[in-house]
Amino acid sequence: MDRFQSLGEVLGMLRRRVVLWAGVAAIGVLISLFYTLSLPRIYETAAVIQIEQPSIEEATAGTGNLNAATLQKLQIIEQRVMARDNLLDIITKYNLFADDPSMTESMKVYQLRLAARVQQITDPSLAWRPDVSPTALMISVRLGDPEMAANVANELVTNVLDQNARRRAERARETLEFFNSEEKRVREAIVALEDRIAKFKREHAASLPEQVEENRRELNRIRDIVLDLERQIVGQREGITPDINSPMGQRILRLQEQRDLYRERADEIQAALTAAPEVELIYNALHRQLRQLTEQYQAITANRSDAELNQMIEASHQAESFAVLERAVVPEIPVAPRRKRIMGIGVLLSLLAATAAALVVELRNPVIWTAAQFERQLQSPPVVSIPVVELPAERLRRRARRVVGAAVFVSVFVLVVLVILTRGRIGA
Repeated sequence: MDRFQSLGEVLGMLRRRVVLWAGVAAIGVLISLFYTLSLPRIYETAAVIQIEQPSIEEATAGTGNLNAATLQKLQIIEQRVMARDNLLDIITKYNLFADDPSMTESMKVYQLRLAARVQQITDPSLAWRPDVSPTALMISVRLGDPEMAANVANELVTNVLDQNARRRAERARETLEFFNSEEKRVREAIVALEDRIAKFKREHAASLPEQVEENRRELNRIRDIVLDLERQIVGQREGITPDINSPMGQRILRLQEQRDLYRERADEIQAALTAAPEVELIYNALHRQLRQLTEQYQAITANRSDAELNQMIEASHQAESFAVLERAVVPEIPVAPRRKRIMGIGVLLSLLAATAAALVVELRNPVIWTAAQFERQLQSPPVVSIPVVELPAERLRRRARRVVGAAVFVSVFVLVVLVILTRGRIGA
């Protein structure tokens, strides 16, 4: 490489190898041009959906969890829109990827998921806050056909709107149906439990907690009556056994019958008092169940009222809704590939390859062309330097080489122009 230590020597080498340099450069430029034009164009379009906050907040949504609910709702809608069945419907409707029959349904769905993207838009100044709700959704699609890209983007927008409306209506209806069924179930349970309590009270009326004190007072009173009857019986006998048919015998018999009746009543009351603790346990347990069911019924009734209110809000379109802010339009300029940049790199690489080829050929032919090269090679200045004297034939050959080089460049330029005119401009 010590043969080329100045720009003049390099330029001289290029003049000597102008045909080779021009040919390699032309071939490289043509290859770069055809490669650039063979790259498929990718067009991108986008649609924007504005998220309108509800004019009337839902009864079940507090200010603290409203943003979290909105984010969760957007994620669910995005997942439904990008679901396999939904994308297959779009692929079938617009006959996407029909130019490649070897693609399976899974491959088509995968390619469409790569081409389509749903992005949440938030206020950049509030991006640091985790509780900020998105204000819009941007749906972008990249495809080789600009009209198809716009159609798919608008179809996804329609799906987002439909999914949002359908999901809100379904959720409001399902919530109301759930609380209605729960209210009916709990109400029936309360009625059944009240009937059970009433039956239990009828069967154990004497052992109920509110009857215990009364039973004890009655038992003491009966015991006093029995003692009094016992005294009367003893007083009537006065140590003798009267005839049963005598008036005294009949009186004693009536007193004994009264005593036996009071004793039976006392035994009944005593049995009721003995069973009272167990009856009280069961009675209190039944009342606790009734109280729990009543509280549950009140909570369900309140939630059902909220669900009815939410359904009314949804029906009157006062809830959170989506509105199309911008529809996707057919893009005019492709976003990829960057053909000018690729073509520029190809031209630069072609010139470098042509220069490298000329340099290799020059190094394979070790000829000393200048006095400077002679002095560097032999470490001695030349005694005399005779300028090049061209013969007419040599001058003709030199001019012919230049004409050939110029012809090659002109041919390449004309060919590039024709290709651009026939296949379209290079674009971005």
